[in-house]
Amino acid sequence: MKNNPNIKYLLIGLVVFIWGLIIYKVIKGLSGDDAPPPVTKIKPPVIEDTLTGYALTTAAYPDPFSNDIFEEEDTIEEKVANGAVINEGQQAANGAPGPAPLPQPVMEPPPAIKYSGYIYNPKTRRKTAMISFNGRIMTVGVNEKIDDKTKVTDISDQQLTIRFNGKKVVYVLGG
Repeated sequence: MKNNPNIKYLLIGLVVFIWGLIIYKVIKGLSGDDAPPPVTKIKPPVIEDTLTGYALTTAAYPDPFSNDIFEEEDTIEEKVANGAVINEGQQAANGAPGPAPLPQPVMEPPPAIKYSGYIYNPKTRRKTAMISFNGRIMTVGVNEKIDDKTKVTDISDQQLTIRFNGKKVVYVLGG
């Protein structure tokens, strides 16, 4: 730079030009004379006729989406024989009426149990399950009765097995 003094003036001019360009861009960006954004017109969706969009079946099925209530007709015909009412097809081989069928017993649903895991006690070597039984949080061990119909039979890492009214029911962890 000492040898050529013109370079100093050239560099000063370059710095002034760059700073002028920066200041021009800032002032232009802050001014509110921007062109408004282009207006886009939204077209309304075309509504198609949905009644012609599908074919009806030839079978006479009831409409599954209607709110009409259909009552099923009772198809069992009863016969009267010897003063007793019997169902059709329930006669003994000799033509005498057979015994009336017994209604099936209604199964009681198993209790609502949520199995949250178990705790193992190394001193007694027993597993204690943490459960929520019909909304009550409790801990139970193997072979303990929860109520008069429910007994815990097995506790494992991922599932709890109980016996409810003589039937085995398995609950998984978190469920």
